[in-house]
Amino acid sequence: VKSPWRNPIEPTWVHGKRRAAAPDRTLTARETAERACAALGCAYENHLTLPQQVA
Repeated sequence: VKSPWRNPIEPTWVHGKRRAAAPDRTLTARETAERACAALGCAYENHLTLPQQVA
């Protein structure tokens, strides 16, 4: 069994992951994005959309 602390970035992101997760249910994509932004202290921005005729 590999230790999770062997991953050098694990100690950095695990705290934000705990703040954004909901242990009692699965979050929607929008809720996950909003909670992640709140945990990291940044504003939520809407996703970019591509026009139908890309080429």
